[in-house]
Amino acid sequence: MDNTTILFPLIAMAGLTFFVTARLYFVQYKATKRREVKYGFFSVYQGEAPEFIQAARDHYKNMFELPVLFYLWAVILFASGQVDAADLVLSWLFVISRYIHSFIRATDHTKLLFRLSMFSMGYFLILMGWVKLLIQLIIK
Repeated sequence: MDNTTILFPLIAMAGLTFFVTARLYFVQYKATKRREVKYGFFSVYQGEAPEFIQAARDHYKNMFELPVLFYLWAVILFASGQVDAADLVLSWLFVISRYIHSFIRATDHTKLLFRLSMFSMGYFLILMGWVKLLIQLIIK
């Protein structure tokens, strides 16, 4: 299998991260323009701010938690030439779970059970990918 195939889900994940980053900027900009938050709040992120700003910031921070394990796993697979069909399925399912998780966070972050189920699905998918990689390394 061509190792570059693992780069497509990686690029899709990076695209989601860029989107979430841009969304955070626009949410903060709009809140500042509407005077829902003082501009100085953003210098140290302390003080009064609407809940939707905190939700957007939390969403942004989530993009640099679990997905980091995905990026590292995908790069290791690519560099080692170990990409197979199972890795592609795991990676695309992980990316889909993150897109759904992000959609929930962006539209109604209070749907905790559904959001948790998407997070958990992504967690177990990436865990399975790492375990599979470890087993391949041990057997080799």
